[in-house]
Amino acid sequence: MRIHDRESWQMKLLNLKIFDKIATGQQVRIAFMGSSCTERWEVGAHWSDFLHLGFTHKFRRLEGSRCDNAALFLNAGTSNNTTGELLDRFARDIAPFQPDLILFMVGGNDSNPARDSPLETYVKNLGLLKEKCEKIGAQAIFQTYYACDADRFAESNPAWAEAYPEYMHALCEFAGESGIDHFSRWERLRKYNAKFFRLLMRDTLHVNPVGNAVIGLDLMRLFELPLPDENLPWIRDALFAQLTLDMLEQLGKPGK
Repeated sequence: MRIHDRESWQMKLLNLKIFDKIATGQQVRIAFMGSSCTERWEVGAHWSDFLHLGFTHKFRRLEGSRCDNAALFLNAGTSNNTTGELLDRFARDIAPFQPDLILFMVGGNDSNPARDSPLETYVKNLGLLKEKCEKIGAQAIFQTYYACDADRFAESNPAWAEAYPEYMHALCEFAGESGIDHFSRWERLRKYNAKFFRLLMRDTLHVNPVGNAVIGLDLMRLFELPLPDENLPWIRDALFAQLTLDMLEQLGKPGK
Protein backbone atom coordinates (compact mmCIF):
# COMPACT_ATOMS: atom_id res chain seq x y z
CA MET A 1 0.00 0.00 0.00
CA ARG A 2 1.43 3.36 -1.01
CA ILE A 3 2.00 5.81 1.81
CA HIS A 4 -0.57 8.34 0.61
CA ASP A 5 -3.08 5.50 0.21
CA ARG A 6 -2.40 4.48 3.81
CA GLU A 7 -3.12 8.01 5.03
CA SER A 8 -6.28 8.16 2.94
CA TRP A 9 -7.40 4.81 4.29
CA GLN A 10 -6.82 5.91 7.88
CA MET A 11 -9.26 8.75 7.31
CA LYS A 12 -11.86 6.12 6.48
CA LEU A 13 -11.49 4.77 10.00
CA LEU A 14 -13.58 7.70 11.15
CA ASN A 15 -16.52 6.03 9.40
CA LEU A 16 -16.13 2.68 11.15
CA LYS A 17 -18.97 2.25 13.61
CA ILE A 18 -16.87 0.12 15.94
CA PHE A 19 -14.95 3.12 17.25
CA ASP A 20 -18.12 5.05 18.04
CA LYS A 21 -19.51 2.03 19.90
CA ILE A 22 -16.31 1.50 21.86
CA ALA A 23 -16.26 5.19 22.81
CA THR A 24 -19.72 4.86 24.33
CA GLY A 25 -18.71 1.84 26.43
CA GLN A 26 -20.21 -0.83 24.19
CA GLN A 27 -18.54 -4.06 23.16
CA VAL A 28 -17.97 -4.77 19.46
CA ARG A 29 -17.53 -7.98 17.52
CA ILE A 30 -14.97 -8.32 14.73
CA ALA A 31 -14.86 -11.29 12.36
CA PHE A 32 -12.28 -12.50 9.84
CA MET A 33 -13.37 -14.46 6.78
CA GLY A 34 -11.34 -16.03 3.99
CA SER A 35 -9.46 -19.19 3.09
CA SER A 36 -6.14 -20.63 4.32
CA CYS A 37 -4.62 -17.14 4.49
CA THR A 38 -7.23 -16.36 7.15
CA GLU A 39 -7.65 -19.69 8.91
CA ARG A 40 -5.35 -20.34 11.88
CA TRP A 41 -3.76 -23.63 10.86
CA GLU A 42 -0.07 -23.42 11.75
CA VAL A 43 2.06 -22.71 14.81
CA GLY A 44 2.75 -19.05 15.53
CA ALA A 45 0.78 -15.83 15.82
CA HIS A 46 -1.57 -15.12 12.93
CA TRP A 47 -2.13 -11.67 11.41
CA SER A 48 -5.58 -11.59 13.01
CA ASP A 49 -3.98 -12.13 16.42
CA PHE A 50 -2.11 -8.85 16.04
CA LEU A 51 -5.36 -6.94 15.57
CA HIS A 52 -6.73 -8.74 18.62
CA LEU A 53 -3.68 -7.69 20.63
CA GLY A 54 -3.90 -4.13 19.38
CA PHE A 55 -7.54 -3.69 20.31
CA THR A 56 -6.90 -5.26 23.71
CA HIS A 57 -4.00 -3.00 24.55
CA LYS A 58 -5.69 0.17 23.32
CA PHE A 59 -9.29 -0.34 24.41
CA ARG A 60 -9.31 -2.79 27.33
CA ARG A 61 -11.30 -1.29 30.18
CA LEU A 62 -9.86 -1.60 33.68
CA GLU A 63 -11.82 -0.60 36.77
CA GLY A 64 -10.04 -1.72 39.91
CA SER A 65 -9.86 -5.52 39.74
CA ARG A 66 -12.46 -5.66 36.97
CA CYS A 67 -11.33 -6.01 33.34
CA ASP A 68 -13.54 -5.86 30.26
CA ASN A 69 -12.43 -6.21 26.63
CA ALA A 70 -14.00 -3.77 24.23
CA ALA A 71 -13.80 -6.18 21.28
CA LEU A 72 -14.48 -9.87 20.74
CA PHE A 73 -13.04 -11.71 17.73
CA LEU A 74 -14.11 -14.58 15.49
CA ASN A 75 -11.84 -16.25 12.93
CA ALA A 76 -14.03 -17.84 10.26
CA GLY A 77 -11.30 -18.74 7.78
CA THR A 78 -11.56 -22.08 5.95
CA SER A 79 -8.79 -23.39 3.71
CA ASN A 80 -9.32 -23.67 -0.05
CA ASN A 81 -12.45 -21.49 -0.08
CA THR A 82 -13.41 -19.32 -3.02
CA THR A 83 -15.73 -16.33 -2.70
CA GLY A 84 -18.57 -18.61 -3.76
CA GLU A 85 -17.93 -20.87 -0.81
CA LEU A 86 -17.73 -17.89 1.53
CA LEU A 87 -21.19 -16.91 0.33
CA ASP A 88 -22.47 -20.45 0.93
CA ARG A 89 -21.39 -20.53 4.57
CA PHE A 90 -21.95 -16.89 5.51
CA ALA A 91 -25.33 -17.66 7.09
CA ARG A 92 -23.80 -20.41 9.23
CA ASP A 93 -20.38 -19.02 10.16
CA ILE A 94 -20.89 -15.26 10.31
CA ALA A 95 -24.51 -14.10 10.54
CA PRO A 96 -25.39 -15.78 13.88
CA PHE A 97 -22.59 -13.88 15.62
CA GLN A 98 -23.80 -10.48 14.38
CA PRO A 99 -20.34 -8.91 13.96
CA ASP A 100 -19.95 -5.17 13.67
CA LEU A 101 -16.96 -5.42 11.31
CA ILE A 102 -15.81 -8.19 8.96
CA LEU A 103 -12.35 -8.30 7.40
CA PHE A 104 -12.12 -10.42 4.27
CA MET A 105 -8.93 -11.67 2.64
CA VAL A 106 -10.01 -13.28 -0.62
CA GLY A 107 -9.08 -13.99 -4.21
CA GLY A 108 -6.26 -16.51 -4.15
CA ASN A 109 -8.40 -19.58 -4.78
CA ASP A 110 -10.74 -17.75 -7.14
CA SER A 111 -7.73 -17.01 -9.34
CA ASN A 112 -7.11 -20.74 -9.82
CA PRO A 113 -8.58 -21.56 -13.27
CA ALA A 114 -9.48 -25.03 -12.01
CA ARG A 115 -11.91 -23.56 -9.46
CA ASP A 116 -14.36 -22.21 -12.06
CA SER A 117 -14.51 -18.67 -10.65
CA PRO A 118 -13.87 -16.34 -13.61
CA LEU A 119 -12.99 -12.74 -12.88
CA GLU A 120 -16.53 -11.49 -13.53
CA THR A 121 -17.97 -14.01 -11.08
CA TYR A 122 -15.34 -13.14 -8.51
CA VAL A 123 -16.13 -9.42 -8.61
CA LYS A 124 -19.86 -10.16 -8.50
CA ASN A 125 -19.32 -12.35 -5.43
CA LEU A 126 -17.41 -9.57 -3.70
CA GLY A 127 -20.48 -7.39 -4.16
CA LEU A 128 -22.76 -10.11 -2.81
CA LEU A 129 -20.54 -10.55 0.25
CA LYS A 130 -20.73 -6.82 0.88
CA GLU A 131 -24.52 -6.95 0.58
CA LYS A 132 -24.70 -9.80 3.09
CA CYS A 133 -22.63 -7.76 5.51
CA GLU A 134 -24.92 -4.76 5.12
CA LYS A 135 -28.01 -6.91 5.76
CA ILE A 136 -26.75 -7.91 9.19
CA GLY A 137 -25.55 -4.39 10.00
CA ALA A 138 -21.83 -5.14 9.59
CA GLN A 139 -19.26 -3.04 7.81
CA ALA A 140 -16.85 -4.87 5.49
CA ILE A 141 -13.19 -4.39 4.69
CA PHE A 142 -11.73 -6.30 1.74
CA GLN A 143 -8.04 -7.19 1.67
CA THR A 144 -5.95 -8.67 -1.08
CA TYR A 145 -3.60 -11.55 -0.42
CA TYR A 146 0.11 -10.82 -0.17
CA ALA A 147 2.19 -11.64 -3.29
CA CYS A 148 2.71 -15.28 -4.23
CA ASP A 149 6.18 -16.64 -5.06
CA ALA A 150 5.36 -16.11 -8.72
CA ASP A 151 8.54 -17.53 -10.27
CA ARG A 152 8.36 -20.84 -8.44
CA PHE A 153 4.59 -21.00 -8.56
CA ALA A 154 4.63 -20.61 -12.34
CA GLU A 155 6.74 -23.75 -12.65
CA SER A 156 3.88 -25.93 -11.41
CA ASN A 157 0.80 -23.75 -11.99
CA PRO A 158 1.55 -21.26 -14.79
CA ALA A 159 -2.08 -20.30 -15.50
CA TRP A 160 -2.84 -19.78 -11.82
CA ALA A 161 0.33 -17.74 -11.29
CA GLU A 162 -0.56 -15.53 -14.24
CA ALA A 163 -4.13 -14.90 -13.04
CA TYR A 164 -3.24 -14.28 -9.40
CA PRO A 165 -2.20 -10.59 -9.74
CA GLU A 166 -5.22 -9.82 -11.92
CA TYR A 167 -7.59 -10.97 -9.18
CA MET A 168 -5.75 -8.95 -6.56
CA HIS A 169 -5.97 -5.80 -8.69
CA ALA A 170 -9.69 -6.47 -9.32
CA LEU A 171 -10.33 -6.50 -5.58
CA CYS A 172 -8.55 -3.15 -5.23
CA GLU A 173 -10.73 -1.65 -7.95
CA PHE A 174 -13.86 -3.08 -6.32
CA ALA A 175 -13.03 -1.92 -2.80
CA GLY A 176 -11.58 1.47 -3.72
CA GLU A 177 -10.02 3.50 -0.93
CA SER A 178 -11.58 1.28 1.72
CA GLY A 179 -9.70 -1.79 0.48
CA ILE A 180 -6.33 -2.92 1.78
CA ASP A 181 -3.73 -3.73 -0.87
CA HIS A 182 -1.19 -6.08 0.68
CA PHE A 183 -0.35 -7.52 -2.74
CA SER A 184 1.41 -4.49 -4.23
CA ARG A 185 3.42 -3.95 -1.07
CA TRP A 186 4.67 -7.55 -1.04
CA GLU A 187 5.12 -7.74 -4.80
CA ARG A 188 7.46 -4.78 -4.56
CA LEU A 189 9.69 -6.76 -2.19
CA ARG A 190 9.49 -9.94 -4.27
CA LYS A 191 10.68 -8.13 -7.38
CA TYR A 192 13.42 -6.32 -5.52
CA ASN A 193 14.82 -9.31 -3.63
CA ALA A 194 13.20 -12.71 -4.04
CA LYS A 195 15.50 -14.32 -1.45
CA PHE A 196 14.39 -11.83 1.23
CA PHE A 197 10.77 -12.24 0.17
CA ARG A 198 10.99 -16.01 0.62
CA LEU A 199 12.10 -15.56 4.23
CA LEU A 200 8.51 -14.46 4.88
CA MET A 201 6.90 -17.38 3.05
CA ARG A 202 6.08 -20.91 4.15
CA ASP A 203 5.60 -22.04 0.53
CA THR A 204 4.67 -20.46 -2.79
CA LEU A 205 1.19 -19.43 -1.60
CA HIS A 206 1.35 -19.09 2.19
CA VAL A 207 3.17 -16.81 4.58
CA ASN A 208 5.06 -18.19 7.56
CA PRO A 209 4.71 -16.81 11.13
CA VAL A 210 7.06 -13.91 10.34
CA GLY A 211 5.03 -13.05 7.25
CA ASN A 212 1.85 -13.20 9.31
CA ALA A 213 3.43 -10.82 11.81
CA VAL A 214 4.31 -8.34 9.04
CA ILE A 215 0.69 -8.30 7.83
CA GLY A 216 -0.49 -7.98 11.41
CA LEU A 217 1.84 -5.05 12.09
CA ASP A 218 0.67 -3.32 8.91
CA LEU A 219 -2.95 -3.73 9.99
CA MET A 220 -2.22 -2.47 13.49
CA ARG A 221 -0.67 0.64 11.97
CA LEU A 222 -3.67 1.22 9.72
CA PHE A 223 -6.02 0.89 12.68
CA GLU A 224 -3.69 3.05 14.82
CA LEU A 225 -3.30 0.30 17.40
CA PRO A 226 -0.01 0.56 19.30
CA LEU A 227 1.95 -2.44 20.48
CA PRO A 228 3.72 -1.96 23.83
CA ASP A 229 7.49 -1.75 23.54
CA GLU A 230 8.02 -4.79 25.77
CA ASN A 231 6.38 -6.89 23.04
CA LEU A 232 8.75 -5.79 20.30
CA PRO A 233 11.81 -8.05 20.95
CA TRP A 234 9.70 -11.12 20.22
CA ILE A 235 8.83 -9.93 16.73
CA ARG A 236 12.09 -8.24 15.72
CA ASP A 237 12.30 -10.16 12.41
CA ALA A 238 8.86 -8.90 11.41
CA LEU A 239 9.75 -5.36 12.42
CA PHE A 240 12.86 -5.40 10.22
CA ALA A 241 10.82 -6.82 7.33
CA GLN A 242 8.15 -4.15 7.75
CA LEU A 243 10.83 -1.46 7.77
CA THR A 244 12.26 -2.88 4.53
CA LEU A 245 8.83 -2.78 2.90
CA ASP A 246 8.44 0.83 4.04
CA MET A 247 11.82 1.82 2.62
CA LEU A 248 11.03 0.28 -0.76
CA GLU A 249 7.73 2.15 -0.71
CA GLN A 250 9.50 5.43 -0.01
CA LEU A 251 11.99 4.78 -2.81
CA GLY A 252 9.10 4.43 -5.20
CA LYS A 253 9.85 0.88 -6.27
CA PRO A 254 6.99 -0.45 -8.43
CA GLY A 255 4.72 -2.90 -6.67
CA LYS A 256 2.65 -4.05 -9.63
